[in-house]
Amino acid sequence: MLYESVFVFSGQLSPKLAEDKFKETIEQINQAGGKILKKEKWGLRTLAYKIKKNSKGYYFMINSESSYEALSKFDQKIKQDDDFLRFLNIKIKEVDKEASFLDETKSKEKMYEK
Repeated sequence: MLYESVFVFSGQLSPKLAEDKFKETIEQINQAGGKILKKEKWGLRTLAYKIKKNSKGYYFMINSESSYEALSKFDQKIKQDDDFLRFLNIKIKEVDKEASFLDETKSKEKMYEK
């Protein structure tokens, strides 16, 4: 099954540590039997309301192909980590090949094209 997952890490982390946490998350999904099809870094954003005393958070998004059981195991591991403020997993029908307008890597590439 195809899933889209959005993760929000604590804004109190350094950018490098947030990136490392994201890479660790991807490794955990792969170890659980999932396959990453697309990943995006949305960057540090202001939250609509404070979560665990954080007013900002690092946003990341992935599209993956995995079983429900693998995703459930992964969700249980995430809930134990205090640096994860929020996460959302939804089932999707297909993966959009284009990068979203929130993807920081896409916006940086466009800046350099000009």
